[in-house]
Amino acid sequence: MEIGTSISNQNPQWADKNYLPTENGWPRREPLSEIRKWLDKRFVLALVGLRRVGKSTILKQIISDLIINDRRKNCLYFSFEKIETKRNPNYLIKIIEFYLNTVLLRKPHQIKEKIYFFLDEIQNIPQWQEVVKFYYDQNDNFKFIICGSNSLFIKKKSKESLGGRIIEIQVSPLSFKEYLELIRPDFEILPHERIWILSNMEILNAHFEKYLRWGQFPEVIQQKLDRNQTKIYIESIEEKITQQDLPKIFPIEYPEVFSAILNQIKSLPGQRIEYQNIAKDVGLDKRTLAKYFDYLEKGFLISFCYNFGKKPIKAPRIAKKVYLGSSNFALDASLSTLVENYVFNYLQKQFFKVYFHKDKEIDFVAIDKKRNNFLFEVKFQNEIQDKDTKNMEDFMERQPNTKSFLVTKKHLVLRGKIKQIPASLVEFIYKV
Repeated sequence: MEIGTSISNQNPQWADKNYLPTENGWPRREPLSEIRKWLDKRFVLALVGLRRVGKSTILKQIISDLIINDRRKNCLYFSFEKIETKRNPNYLIKIIEFYLNTVLLRKPHQIKEKIYFFLDEIQNIPQWQEVVKFYYDQNDNFKFIICGSNSLFIKKKSKESLGGRIIEIQVSPLSFKEYLELIRPDFEILPHERIWILSNMEILNAHFEKYLRWGQFPEVIQQKLDRNQTKIYIESIEEKITQQDLPKIFPIEYPEVFSAILNQIKSLPGQRIEYQNIAKDVGLDKRTLAKYFDYLEKGFLISFCYNFGKKPIKAPRIAKKVYLGSSNFALDASLSTLVENYVFNYLQKQFFKVYFHKDKEIDFVAIDKKRNNFLFEVKFQNEIQDKDTKNMEDFMERQPNTKSFLVTKKHLVLRGKIKQIPASLVEFIYKV
């Protein structure tokens, strides 16, 4: 296929005034609002995150907004996923030059309005970062928005040539609110009305469990996959990351041990780990083991939660908790464990830093940008007892301005020093 035909096929908005991408009719993801803040700024935008969380969909929705605002020729979209010549770095140059010379009919220095280049699966082009840098420097009005399935590769390459020119925006798995919008758009959440909570908590928690186990990847919902199909789908994502993406960038001398580490985390998300103890069990030196955990974190598969109060330089070397980037990777773990993993991931998006308190045995100590402390203890159980809040009360005696929350299964109490919020309502009630 000629390059001009290939480009035109991926940009029907140039010829068809009635065209809008199919994705325009899909619910808008939460990261879209953050992306919009940067659209008219100079920087290259890189959407990063786990495979299959909807990065390409967001690109198409941004294009939809531009088309609706009568800027249909101001945007070029190109996906390098199935292009035979994708291994040739000149191919990206040819695409950009075709767009400038044939569609815009202008040279870079002649362009006075904002022009948007949407480059999908960009990791398939060698030296793409050098090409983007070249055109970025040609005109202040050239805006590049890039993404790909191998986000780690994009992050690594962008730092080599685009340092100071690129902003990374992480696209996470679906939030519970986004999940409900997809499966039950008519289901109105009224978290502050007690009658509604009493009538709907059982239904809401049933949706919440499905979300925690298999509802965090958009395609699972859109394709209406059953549980077995979802398991196969999620396992394929994991395999591509651990067997293709990460080995392309990092040396993994012991792939069996590497897989065993992830499987151990999946069996019990939120467990405390110490490299020295695990190294003895698997027969590896501590340094190699630490590198393997680091690779998993860089691949967005896991995140660490460090002990509160320890100096930052010491924190990575001592006991830490480890959580999954999506609880869906642990389909068979206990529900209470998945809830804790969910709360941690949500707090990470809301707060500047999130720790656990080893000495006081508090699940999470979250810190905002003003250095205020917020305590969160997860008790996903039918009944709440006085002892469930004791550790937070002890902490608050020494730091009385601390705000504290008990994340429960069904209890909602918004009065008093320690507020109780059902886990399924956290996103609807609590936001920094």
